[in-house]
Formats: sequence, structure tokens, C-alpha cells
Amino acid sequence: MITNKIITYYHKTLDKDKLPVWNRYIFNKVWIFGGKGSSLNKGYENANNVNVRIPIEYIKSKDIFAIGDIIAIGKRADISKQSDLEGTEFYNVTSINVNDFGYNQHIHLGGS
Repeated sequence: MITNKIITYYHKTLDKDKLPVWNRYIFNKVWIFGGKGSSLNKGYENANNVNVRIPIEYIKSKDIFAIGDIIAIGKRADISKQSDLEGTEFYNVTSINVNDFGYNQHIHLGGS
């Protein structure tokens, strides 16, 4: 699999007081397609979608992925809320597919 980016993945959990906590994971070798912008083929609404493929070999646990988590492009710092990422390129996870068969096994994330 061709890899072209570094991402920071933020997985949301709740602390003992049921307040959100964002756990940060850095993935150095991922494949990203799409991103912010407009497209005549997809229409403006779907042009901001991103697809991310993380090779299974770089993942310690598949349980860290959930709808509503955040994908930030590049290596980013810890956050306490989503607005901490303002001014950076980030996406909310809208789909998760585990492709753990055959060659190029990976987690496929969709975001917008």
C-alpha cells in the first residue's frame, strides 16, 4: 500500500464524571485520498470527504476506532475539545471498515 501522510487520530471516551476525553494516536504511514475543496463530479457537499487507510500492521487495537472520532492531518498535540483543532485540517469519522483479509490489510476510515 502506498502511504503518503501522517495523521493524528482522536478517539473519544468518557471519564468517571462522564466528561469527554480525547485519546490521541499518531499514525505515521497512512494513505489519504480526498480532502477539503470543491468538485464538479461529486458536488460541493461531498467534495470535503476524505478516505484514510491505515495498515493493520501499525494498529495495536481495532477498538480505538469509532464513528464521531476525529482524524487530523499531520502530527498534532493533545486536545480537550474538538474546537482545539480550529485552524487545522481535520475530519469527523463517518465510516469504518476493517479489511483484515488478503494483501494490504487495513482499516478504512471515511470522514467529512
